[in-house]
Amino acid sequence: MVTADELSPGMSAKITALAPSPQEERLSAMGCVPGTLIKLEFTAPSGDPMAFNVEGYLLGLRKSEAKLLIVEPLKNPSHG
Repeated sequence: MVTADELSPGMSAKITALAPSPQEERLSAMGCVPGTLIKLEFTAPSGDPMAFNVEGYLLGLRKSEAKLLIVEPLKNPSHG
């Protein structure tokens, strides 16, 4: 199992599931739902927060939130 916080900048992935948590509904409302393609654009120098391209918009997530997104890394990194 790979989570979005493990991606490197420039890597794309498909969200396969959301880990059960109190933030699950909020993440879904922001477009983080199974089947969605995401790309890690960059992280802060400390590694937290992280900025993801989600369906054409930039979404900032704390590392703890990105850890809730279970993803399948894509072989072709050209998303977004």
